[in-house]
Amino acid sequence: MLVSYDIDVLRSGMKVGRDVKGIDGNTILKANTVLNADLIQNLMGQGVFSVYIDEQEEEESAIPAEHLLDNAYLETYKKTLDKLQDLYYKVGRGLELDMRDLDAIMDDANVAILCEGATSVTQIHNMTRDGDYTIHHALNVGILAGLVGKWIQYRPEQINELIMAGILSEIGKVKVPKEILNKQGKLEPEEFDQIKRHVDYGYDMLKVSPISNRTAVLSGVLHHHERCDGTGYPNHLKNEQISDYGKIIAILDIYDAMAANRSYAKRNSPFDIFKILYDDVLAGKLDTRFGILFMRNLRRSLNGNWVGLDNGQRARIVYIDETRVIAQPVVQTTKNDFIDLNKKTDVKIEALLTAREV
Repeated sequence: MLVSYDIDVLRSGMKVGRDVKGIDGNTILKANTVLNADLIQNLMGQGVFSVYIDEQEEEESAIPAEHLLDNAYLETYKKTLDKLQDLYYKVGRGLELDMRDLDAIMDDANVAILCEGATSVTQIHNMTRDGDYTIHHALNVGILAGLVGKWIQYRPEQINELIMAGILSEIGKVKVPKEILNKQGKLEPEEFDQIKRHVDYGYDMLKVSPISNRTAVLSGVLHHHERCDGTGYPNHLKNEQISDYGKIIAILDIYDAMAANRSYAKRNSPFDIFKILYDDVLAGKLDTRFGILFMRNLRRSLNGNWVGLDNGQRARIVYIDETRVIAQPVVQTTKNDFIDLNKKTDVKIEALLTAREV
């Protein structure tokens, strides 16, 4: 049976059921080709929107019916996303940030639902990010910031400020041309310079806004691309020169960006991202305290999530060794095989699966 799959939900191991043709009519992939990560990545840059997959080879047992997406959470997320998009787009049109819009987003009821521990981690990974990537990214960074604030045991007002810094961290991108933000492939140096300027753009807009007196929030926005060894931007600050909010959001920004499908890159496994974050902690780029705390707590929250393996199988995380921040999990496949990915190194997780992919 041939089933059409959107390009962003393809996974390794799927067999192409019909020749895939590019916009010029030439064949990119022939029928019966078994997809891998490189082939999928290549398709994403070829203007292909969907591929017919032959599902006759599928031998997996059915995944138990579960509520992978919580309707109440999803409704709150979408409502908040719409409000955040309106806020960003208004600022992008040259209007001043409206406190009523920001207060509606920061409403206690919204924050309580969106920043709800392990539930939040599962939900934001199970969703498919339809629409503006920048808005999704800003909201997810804000949600993760709320979780980190709780893990650190910040006071409620500090958690609120950290969330605000997270959701506003990308506000300067409204001044960056869309063709640069959404460009596929490597950015030219001058284009990357434009991207980097979003930090200054955002700070400059916020310091003349109604939250200009929220200095901790503004510092979080300004510092979230600084690195503790001075290699960041815009001011090449080091260690104690960087605000705590900036150090935290720097970690969350990297994590969420790498965990998402973007126009120019396919999403990564959280466990691959942890290795990158850990290396940056060891190299002195990211703050040790906040980096280790984030990885330890987020790893715990990933238990029970569904993942795609690079051999084409789907599996559920059933155990994570919490003593090692870069340990791989034990997973149970839909064929009821248990795999310890620390020992079976020829198989790896490609990415967490959204509810649509599961």
